[in-house]
Amino acid sequence: MNLKIGTIIKKLRAENNITQDALATGIGVTPQAISRWESESGYPDIELLPVLADFFAVSVDELIGYRLSEREAELTAIKKEMNRLSEVGSLEEQLAYARNAFLRYPNDYEIREQLAVCLYFMWQQTHDTSLIGEIENLLKTVMDECVNENTRYDAITKLVSLYSETDQADKIMDLVKRLTPMKYCREDVLSGGIGDGKTKFYIQDEIDKLTDALGTAIQNLVLNEDIPNDSSTWENKIEMLRVSNKLYSLIYGDDLMYHHFRLAFNHWLISTYEIALGKAKEALDSLEKMCDHAVACDLSYQNDHGKHFSSFLVDTQIYPANSEEFHELTEHTHCYYMLEKMQHSRYDCIRQDPRFRSVTEKLELYAN
Repeated sequence: MNLKIGTIIKKLRAENNITQDALATGIGVTPQAISRWESESGYPDIELLPVLADFFAVSVDELIGYRLSEREAELTAIKKEMNRLSEVGSLEEQLAYARNAFLRYPNDYEIREQLAVCLYFMWQQTHDTSLIGEIENLLKTVMDECVNENTRYDAITKLVSLYSETDQADKIMDLVKRLTPMKYCREDVLSGGIGDGKTKFYIQDEIDKLTDALGTAIQNLVLNEDIPNDSSTWENKIEMLRVSNKLYSLIYGDDLMYHHFRLAFNHWLISTYEIALGKAKEALDSLEKMCDHAVACDLSYQNDHGKHFSSFLVDTQIYPANSEEFHELTEHTHCYYMLEKMQHSRYDCIRQDPRFRSVTEKLELYAN
């Protein structure tokens, strides 16, 4: 940051009609020191910054020309660029940008975590084992120091992946011991009522989070490597994903808002198994449902922030007004990603079907 303390001191002095001599007397320095600062020939000692700030009744941040809004704007721009590079840039570009961002903001845990992710992918690609220690240290710092639960949880899950791929099951168990068992979670305690008149909200918050956790667990079960991915399991996997979809519909009804993305992904995944089983018509049915949910997800993202769910089971819960929590830093719409998945060669057998083309055309309307 290019400090302009001298310029700011001169401006504050002029605004308050204070001479260099008067300022020097007031803070206990010589007039020559004030002159040096204002001509940018030197800076005040760090211990004088609070004294100067008190003299002019401003904050130290204002005195050194630092604006939090500017920092936040730069961080948002950096994270958007990191996200863009993760989609269109080479791994080398991503890593170089992440390293520079980390040098600029070493105490930002999201940037630290993103650098660890880039290094992780580089390790997977190059098998350079010297990267493992750096990845582990970056993620451990986030896990131990970050107060944001989502960022901290992401770091833990990435550490689990790292230890899993490096055959360090003992370290995974050490991590697991640091996590709170589900039955002792915050939401469960609050849903019992704490006398603040918000018990209904706490209960519904628990329902909302448990629903998404269970839906995610079913999806993970389908994709788990312990279950063979062959024709002997595909029908069961389809049924599992349908159970997940029914779960969301039972809890949220038709007003799924951002949960539409989960059903869109599930229907797409179902279509892959149906194609593999030679069920072209059923696959087209699933792709049409995928398309409807992907479009609904993107429209909800545009229109529903701050809106309450309509289901009586979760009607105190809202689509957060802070859209950054929900993909604001994502470069493309959900329809864009679903359209990409439809380019796979598995769909060549139905690509010329009018229903397939109709799905593609509808996704293209919202894909950007």
